[in-house]
Amino acid sequence: MQEPGGVAEHDLVTEVYYVISGSGTNVTGSELVNAVPRPADNRAVQFLNGPGHNATEIRNGTTHELSACDILVIPAGTGHQFTRIDDHIRYVMIRIDPDKVVPLKDEADSREYLRNR
Repeated sequence: MQEPGGVAEHDLVTEVYYVISGSGTNVTGSELVNAVPRPADNRAVQFLNGPGHNATEIRNGTTHELSACDILVIPAGTGHQFTRIDDHIRYVMIRIDPDKVVPLKDEADSREYLRNR
C-alpha cells in the first residue's frame, strides 16, 4: 500500500486516530525521505491540517499495528503513513490545532467541503 509521496507530516497540527473497525499498519517517525513542502494554496493546507510536507518514506519509523478501539496520537511534526490496511479500516480523526492555523467550519461549511471532495 506504500506509494510515492504517501507520507504526510503536519508542522503545527496533531492528529489522533480512534479505530472504530478493521485493522492496518501505520508507520510514524520524524526522519522523512525526499520531503517536499505542501504549497500554501493546497486545500488541505488551507482548510484541514495547515503547513507540512509529503515524503516518499519514513526512515527508522515506528510501526503501529492498529485494530478496533486502538488510539494513535501523531504529534505535530511527525510523519505518518498507512503501509497496510487489511480488509478495511474505519477511524475517527481528531485534529488538535492550538495555533488555529486552519479555520473552523460550521455544519454548512463541513457539508459543502464533503460535497466538493
